[in-house]
Amino acid sequence: MKNTIDPVLIYDVFNRFGFPIMRIDQFDRGNFAKIRAELKYERLSVDCLLEITTRLKSMEKSENMEIQVINIDMIHKTIRLNITTKEDEDTVLLP
Repeated sequence: MKNTIDPVLIYDVFNRFGFPIMRIDQFDRGNFAKIRAELKYERLSVDCLLEITTRLKSMEKSENMEIQVINIDMIHKTIRLNITTKEDEDTVLLP
């Protein structure tokens, strides 16, 4: 993901990794967005937490972004995340 301007792209990426988005805020900044996504767990076991972490780490790597977990709310079965897109390392100019 190069930027956060297109919310449809953000919805698609998160759906592909199993996190259906309920709300996106501040996506118009271009490199940052606040996300609230659904969790499909009745209870959050250690194994479930590991699965969530693995999927988020895979998303970070494949979409070239940083993800910060803000809150996991098991009463409402949601997770709040902040995402920041990274600069492409390929575009760094060498002297």
